[in-house]
Amino acid sequence: MVTLAELETDPYPAYARLRESEPVTWVPEARQWLVTRWRDVHTVLTDTERFTTDQPGSPMVALCGGTPLLMREGRSHDDVREAIEPDFAADGVGGFVDAVARPVARRIAGEIFPAGRADLAADYFEPVATTAVTALLGFVGTGADSLRRWGTALTEGANNFGRDAAVDRAATAVLADDAAVTALVHRLREQPDTSVTSHLLHRNRPSGRARPDADVVPVLKHLGLSVLEPGWLAGWTLVALWSAPGRLAEVRADRARLGAAVREALRWSGPVGVLGRRTTRTVTLAGREIAAGSMIAAAVASANRDETVFTDPDRFDLRRDVRAHLGFGAGPHHCPAHLVVTALAGTALDVLFDHLPGLRPAPGEAAAPHGWKLRLPGRLEAVWDAALAPAPV
Repeated sequence: MVTLAELETDPYPAYARLRESEPVTWVPEARQWLVTRWRDVHTVLTDTERFTTDQPGSPMVALCGGTPLLMREGRSHDDVREAIEPDFAADGVGGFVDAVARPVARRIAGEIFPAGRADLAADYFEPVATTAVTALLGFVGTGADSLRRWGTALTEGANNFGRDAAVDRAATAVLADDAAVTALVHRLREQPDTSVTSHLLHRNRPSGRARPDADVVPVLKHLGLSVLEPGWLAGWTLVALWSAPGRLAEVRADRARLGAAVREALRWSGPVGVLGRRTTRTVTLAGREIAAGSMIAAAVASANRDETVFTDPDRFDLRRDVRAHLGFGAGPHHCPAHLVVTALAGTALDVLFDHLPGLRPAPGEAAAPHGWKLRLPGRLEAVWDAALAPAPV
């Protein structure tokens, strides 16, 4: 037996216990089956015949005003994914970093530099991520603020397993304020450009027959989570490096190691802790029979610390081979923007180390991670030596 309070505070001891003794367990508070071993989690994510992302009763559908990409199946999923996936391909990531991400990170680092202290999660990582990704999506003006609010509301809704009605009402109100996204969609419907949102509307469609709002607006609203994810991943990477001073010094001295640090942080404690699925028929996992129509919580965070796959899995190791990690999922719903997420997280950290000399945890402060389905590093209070260098530009 495991409780939501235990999972919310620090799920990893519980995951280790469950992998050993009860790898598939019922969590009454969440009304879901929790799957913890790598092999079983991988099966849930890749066997689309027995496990589906289609979850009609999910609060996420109501919050987004329709079905987001993550919960689509079949042709509906493939059509939308094929419209946006090329925008996140490897050949465009370098250009995005140079033209958008790095200038944004430098500007925001310059804004916080004079204070000598900040909550890097709220004041740097999240603004860098949302500003850069919303530019890629095609938003201007208030778009970054809107998607950041949506992402925060969706996070609270996703982690509201107790279904607190007040949390759902607050999140619904935030997502209903969608003037920014609807204005963008209506403009790009008539005046296409090279943005992700324009391609979501028009790519692989006959001229004059753009995708309807029902196929576009819910997808964009759910991307509120995606625009925050690179910031969360950068925060987790910094937490990991702060916990291992030798590794931090190594990365600061050799920035080529930043990519390895981000990938290992994604395995060690990535932002996405659990991915949801529903059984399409009666299935058996780890000897446990699960009825058709049951909700499955596939714990990728637990799979990424499975002792049968990773040596000394609780240790943050820059030299680890992490090719088997499930931090971005697996199968047809594997995150299409994974290269952008890791590149943006690494860029944010690279600029941070360049422009904030002597960066270190604020005295007396400690990270306070929280969340189960989506696990956030919490406040990251930091100080630096603002008197040692001019403000970055």
